[in-house]
Amino acid sequence: MHQECFDCDLDQMKKISAFLQLDKEMEGRLTRLAGDYLKACDMTKTNPEIMGGIWGLIKDVIGTDNPYGEIKSYYNQLVLSMSDMIRSLINQSSGRLECGLKLAIAGNLIDFAARHSFDENTFKELIQDIAETEIAVDHSKQLFWAVKGSRTLLYLGDNCGEIVLDKHFISLLKEYNPELYVYYGVRGQPIVNDVTADDASEVGMEEAAEVISNGDGSLGTVLPKTSPHFQEIFSAADVVICKGQGNYEGLQDCGKENLFFLFMAKCDLVAEPLGVKRMSVVCMKKER
Repeated sequence: MHQECFDCDLDQMKKISAFLQLDKEMEGRLTRLAGDYLKACDMTKTNPEIMGGIWGLIKDVIGTDNPYGEIKSYYNQLVLSMSDMIRSLINQSSGRLECGLKLAIAGNLIDFAARHSFDENTFKELIQDIAETEIAVDHSKQLFWAVKGSRTLLYLGDNCGEIVLDKHFISLLKEYNPELYVYYGVRGQPIVNDVTADDASEVGMEEAAEVISNGDGSLGTVLPKTSPHFQEIFSAADVVICKGQGNYEGLQDCGKENLFFLFMAKCDLVAEPLGVKRMSVVCMKKER
């Protein structure tokens, strides 16, 4: 946990307040609540776990457990409406699997908890220019090799909207390995714009994978807090694909082999140790 993570967590209170059109008094209350929590938190915990704790307190104050529910659905529907264009980009590319991978990572731009800003036009431009996008850390060949020789894949989702691109990529992986059985992991409770079972149902993820809840409401995957069923599938999966920076922060030190991180490096604390620029696209195998 780093001071910049504290600042980012506190900034989230402003975003929530602006989105819900809360008055300054309520914004101040949320900020103080988060600040008090951060002062007393265990610094050995990852930021995704700490943000999960803050979010639990916030929901009690604002009176709803899913404040981003409507806008999450909006982005799910937006990216669903782009499906024909997405399929066309994939089919016209020189490498369909590689294109699907890039698209899946590009979808990580949709993140209401990150410091960067985005809008529909920025997202559409990124999708349309995906062929020219460079993967700054590129272990994709190792990923595809691992998938080719596997029977089970656990794919950990991240954000709304992005989940549609995950579905396209999973379909390509199953074409690549017709024997592959895929689980798609979602959060057990709503937190910011992270995917839940409702998001998976809205985009028809069950057509491509078996949807499973991790049983937890952290901003990412914090294994000790997930359900026994989820932990069993995580442990047994031949390959695990982890989408998003939150999953990278939460799982980079776990002992699982054949674990791959797909994300955009959205802050310098993550980008600099990897030797990449902020907002770079990363496909990285976890070191043993």
